[in-house]
Amino acid sequence: MAKVIDIYNCIDLFAPFESQAEWDNSGILIGNKNAEITNILFALEITDDVINQAVNSDSNLIVTHHPVVFKPISEISDNSLVYKLIKNNINVISAHTNYDKAEDGVNDLLCQALGFNEFSKNAEFLNIISLKDSLPTDSILKLVKEKLGGAVRFNSYNGIVNKIAVCGGSGSDFLGVAKELNCDVLITGDASHHDFLNADCLDMLLIAAGHFETENLAIDSLMNKIKNKFNVKCFLAKQKSPINII
Repeated sequence: MAKVIDIYNCIDLFAPFESQAEWDNSGILIGNKNAEITNILFALEITDDVINQAVNSDSNLIVTHHPVVFKPISEISDNSLVYKLIKNNINVISAHTNYDKAEDGVNDLLCQALGFNEFSKNAEFLNIISLKDSLPTDSILKLVKEKLGGAVRFNSYNGIVNKIAVCGGSGSDFLGVAKELNCDVLITGDASHHDFLNADCLDMLLIAAGHFETENLAIDSLMNKIKNKFNVKCFLAKQKSPINII
């Protein structure tokens, strides 16, 4: 029977944990690495509902993208996610920035979801797409909305698009890097008020298409990589964006 460490080692082959950003916290975050696995639940992140889904599916391992333990914890109360996971004997492996930049990882799958199958990788978590034919801003915005389906926020930009940088999740910190690479647009998930002001200063188009929408699309692929190698039942958690729009 497969153990938690076996799943960790499998993920490590295609998304090496040592490649995670220095500020990240990916790996076996909760549980016993030698615990035998019953079933596995895959999710973007852990919530109370995801824990309930794990219990109901008899899954004693949850594999997530977002780390359930990210910042130092000062206490573990009975209403905390960590407490509930330990109480229910659920182990957790999180593959975050190592899966972002992996081959066929979050950024690659985001590019493909947008219809771009030819791209290059940058060391700073960016995928770069060089268009054969220029596109107007409206066409890029329409494409992102149609392919990802979430709320799309963007700044004013009147130029044409020849080169695109893509980074799932919170990638607005890479605006400067994208500019240095001569990109006209950065497509990511989250962006702040000041990020859009910065994009204006850089004369770039910044598109924030939703953190959930730019990353959740990669969880099914992560599940299938494990499912195809181990004789264990795998389940995909039912999740939706925590952000509501009116």
